[in-house]
Amino acid sequence: SSGINAEWPLRPGMKEELLKAEFEKKELERRFRLTEDELDNQSTVRNDLKKKSINLTVEDERIKDDMKSQVQSINEMEELIQLIDKRYEELELDYNETMEDLNAL
Repeated sequence: SSGINAEWPLRPGMKEELLKAEFEKKELERRFRLTEDELDNQSTVRNDLKKKSINLTVEDERIKDDMKSQVQSINEMEELIQLIDKRYEELELDYNETMEDLNAL
């Protein structure tokens, strides 16, 4: 069952060498399988990290877009405040002129 043909004319110690060689072969195959499994694991980890990186990049872009639109909103609000201030000053001037006109009567 060990794959060694016992009918061969074996010189002394040859059977032990064959058994040892067979054991080493099995050990190498076992280590090879472990290495393959580890490579698969590393590949999976790598792919997961790639996906996370892509998701983070997408999230980063979304946050940047949000910030841009917030900055734009703030700029629009500031423009609106300036317009309101200007209009208020104009109304104040009109009011003062009207009061002066009324006082002059």
